[in-house]
Amino acid sequence: MMRYEITTAPNEVRPGDLVVFRLQTKSSVKWSCGPVRCFTDDKDAPAIVLTSGSIPEYAGYELICCIRSIPDAEQLSVDDEGVVS
Repeated sequence: MMRYEITTAPNEVRPGDLVVFRLQTKSSVKWSCGPVRCFTDDKDAPAIVLTSGSIPEYAGYELICCIRSIPDAEQLSVDDEGVVS
């Protein structure tokens, strides 16, 4: 069973994570999502580049959340006696 974690902090996003962005205008809300390929070279505020090549922040989108799988080595398990390891 694969487990996932969610974060809303841009500085915790890594390449390979799945991210969701929102653009809210006066008349509608638009969404953009996809896996992260890399970040721009801006040292102060690097923007997320999706595998599609798009950079949502440059189009006015705001990061809503990031979903990533938890590596097997970090996942907890419960044995038959209920002990968490």
